[in-house]
Amino acid sequence: MRIYTIGFAGKSAEQFFTKLRDAGVEKLIDIRRSNNTLYCGFTRRRDLPFFLERLAGIRYVHEPDFAPSVELLRDYQARIKKNRKDPDAWPEYVRRFQDEIAARPVMELFRKHAEGTDRVCLLCTEPAPDQCHRRLLAEHIRKEAGAAIDVVHL
Repeated sequence: MRIYTIGFAGKSAEQFFTKLRDAGVEKLIDIRRSNNTLYCGFTRRRDLPFFLERLAGIRYVHEPDFAPSVELLRDYQARIKKNRKDPDAWPEYVRRFQDEIAARPVMELFRKHAEGTDRVCLLCTEPAPDQCHRRLLAEHIRKEAGAAIDVVHL
């Protein structure tokens, strides 16, 4: 199985959908807590399923249980706003997010959503996976699955 990850920020619609199509993604799991703001652009809740299916034949599901809690996001954003170079902000976010997903039925939900496909993509906002929950989630799934899962960041 291969898990892809992608963030939409900084990508045009053409770049975004071409990357997904060229990778052979069969199903996209939207792991954002909120997917209906104006900031979401072409990835808004009402538009993305249509575009994915029409442009690339990709199925769509939104799974907010794969997203960080509102409290965690609020705390992290406040900490970064206060001090952009806070060296402990990201490690603290990682620890708290890992605790959150350990307490949720992540593998059960992932198996349900990935059923019938071996090319799934996790979608969030951040342009790069370095400091993004999609990377942390993909690593958690790979570790918990105990099987050969490749993770590829688009």
